[in-house]
Amino acid sequence: MKLYNNDGSPFAARVRMLLRAKGGAQIELVKPPKDFRSIAPIGKIPALLLDDGTLLPESEVICGYLDTVLGGPSLYLDTPQARARVTLMVRLSDLYLAPPLHDFFVLLFTDPGNREALEALTPAFARGLKFLDIYVAKDGCAAEARFSQADCALSPMLFYVDEVLPGLIGQTLLEKRPMLSAYWQRIKAHPVAAPVLDEVRTSWRSYQQKLQATQ
Repeated sequence: MKLYNNDGSPFAARVRMLLRAKGGAQIELVKPPKDFRSIAPIGKIPALLLDDGTLLPESEVICGYLDTVLGGPSLYLDTPQARARVTLMVRLSDLYLAPPLHDFFVLLFTDPGNREALEALTPAFARGLKFLDIYVAKDGCAAEARFSQADCALSPMLFYVDEVLPGLIGQTLLEKRPMLSAYWQRIKAHPVAAPVLDEVRTSWRSYQQKLQATQ
């Protein structure tokens, strides 16, 4: 299998985090080529190329597939209640944080100096954080004590909310959500999540340097 990857993408980071949680399964990571849309019509990262030539888009679909075919315990967890908590946190992340984050990236790459447009995304981010703050686990990982698909989905998004967004909009949204803020402090030190979050952080810093060089 081959994963079309970008280290800075929180959605690609979601898949890499799952691979690490599954014991470091060896899947080739490649940058998308210039003709990527001829391979992946949706054109989004990540995309997983299977050995039979089938291409799977969308990080949630990819993570669900890999959770099934790779060895080790399921990252959806074991009991119906735990699975429901994991699914809820994934769903809330994808419904309420991913859309403003997508719009954030569009602005970042097309009009990075437009602070007013970036600030206009604040209510959508705040709404998503409010919902997640209600349901995030009080200790341990996002859904319960054990690392799960919920952490793969949520933690890379929170990197941008906590470490990138405040410098662009002039306020820290996460500090208003105590449960989610406490979770973020825990997960960014987690042995599975931390190395992948460092990859995202390094990629962001590289982007910043390139942007500054063009200004």
